[in-house]
Amino acid sequence: MKQADNIVNIYPEYDGAGNAHYKLFSQPKGGKLVQQCVVYPERVIPIIFIPGVMGSNLKNNQGDGEQIWNLDSTWNIALTWFGEEAKVRKEKLSPLTTEVDDSGKVDEKAEPFLLLTRKERGWGSVAYTSYAPFLCWLQDALNDFGPMENSERGKLLNSVQPMETGEISLGKEEVELTYRYLYPVYAMGYNWLKSNADSANQLGKKIKEITEFYQSKGRKCEKVILVTHSMGGLVARHYTQNMGGEEHVLGVVHGVMPALGAAATYRRMKAGTEYPAGRVDGWVASQVLGGDAEAMTAVLAQAPGPLQLLPGRDYGMRWLKIMDGKDVLFFPKEDPYREIYLQRNKWWGLCDEHFINPENSKYRKNTNEDWAVFTKIIERTVMPFIEGLSGRYHNNSYAFYSADKSFLSYGDVCWQSKTPLIEQWVNQGRSRNIENGRPLDKTEKSTRRTVSAPLAGEGWAQGIYQSWRLLPPGEAGDGTVPVRSGRIAAHYLRASYQVSVGHEPAYKHKQTQQFTLRALVKIIQDIQQTALAYQ
Repeated sequence: MKQADNIVNIYPEYDGAGNAHYKLFSQPKGGKLVQQCVVYPERVIPIIFIPGVMGSNLKNNQGDGEQIWNLDSTWNIALTWFGEEAKVRKEKLSPLTTEVDDSGKVDEKAEPFLLLTRKERGWGSVAYTSYAPFLCWLQDALNDFGPMENSERGKLLNSVQPMETGEISLGKEEVELTYRYLYPVYAMGYNWLKSNADSANQLGKKIKEITEFYQSKGRKCEKVILVTHSMGGLVARHYTQNMGGEEHVLGVVHGVMPALGAAATYRRMKAGTEYPAGRVDGWVASQVLGGDAEAMTAVLAQAPGPLQLLPGRDYGMRWLKIMDGKDVLFFPKEDPYREIYLQRNKWWGLCDEHFINPENSKYRKNTNEDWAVFTKIIERTVMPFIEGLSGRYHNNSYAFYSADKSFLSYGDVCWQSKTPLIEQWVNQGRSRNIENGRPLDKTEKSTRRTVSAPLAGEGWAQGIYQSWRLLPPGEAGDGTVPVRSGRIAAHYLRASYQVSVGHEPAYKHKQTQQFTLRALVKIIQDIQQTALAYQ
């Protein structure tokens, strides 16, 4: 309905205590202008966005707080980290010397009714390049108090979005209820190098801080809603299900979460960050993130957070394949930690220990201490966290994922052998022990390994020389998370949505934005079971 021409909206100004004040103006006697005070809801439901791995800005926690990982622009991050050597990466990207940097770029907008600016709500702590468009859209979509039929929320009533599982159709009354609350959108960057359990603890403190702030300003604020991207979903699940945080969270929306882990983590430790064949921009990005095993291992071997993306037992067995002609070895059989991640001196094991500490590798020092530290991280921090999330989801969860073959992902990881013809001819008929092969060139750090495998039977040769190649990904997904991990069992979710998106830009797509907004409207209905319900 069009507003009458003689009506003037008067918007409030707020003092330090959060009280609204209106400045009315005088008009001549008999004037026909109607001054209408705009009154915003006094009940608040904060929305907290939790980014994925590498999606938070970091700075040095000592000295002058030097920016370490800043994602204000792709040019900025590329200029800082493109092709940087492993030694520098290990020193700068240490969980012990870094902390969240909230000084990143933010597109501010006048929103005095939310009492805090976007910068104050943490937007500068997360990747501007990945998340700024979505955060701006979500903030506007949730706090549009114009005619409902013209709003993003109102338009959902006239569109259909088929779910894979569950139901997410909306009624007019459900959308109308959302107009009775305010939704300040927060972003919570976290130190992704640290354990996600540490980040979950930080999330708990942030939720307490946010709710107490609005309560101190005379607003009713009791619970928050979480929206997560990728590894941020693991942070949210640990907080709500393993730290007693569910009572403080109304619901959760997960986007492209590696629910059971991502085999790409193994690939990155062994050969660097993957990228689509023929994509120059993908290659550049891989060199920024870590283009080979040396660059990645130096960082990941000391960083529990990314290692907690490794496939756990729920991912399934036999996903690592070592294929030598018709003979194929499968791992794990029972335990990925013992059989893959802590396999020392195996050419196919997760961690090439000579890459853990570039200084030790350079001077050929003993690596026992490096391996002991890595083992401790896996046994005491990584394994308990991964297995502790098994089957644990907030009871009001929604999720979307991609299962598109245009975004091939590592479901299985396969090593394939190539045996020189002379080796095949000389050693024909003799079986080889490829599991216990010896790496011949410890400088190899990409998708190939040269190995000497012990031979059985009679003959002058004790071993056979072979080269091994890591095959490209072959499972549908989002380019990082394969469908087997992105698709969450239906009984854990209120609704699940399958959509064709890439992993990093997942929240930039209209379909995922609309799903998120639909899910939020559904979650908000549960506010009627709390003290913030209208009687």
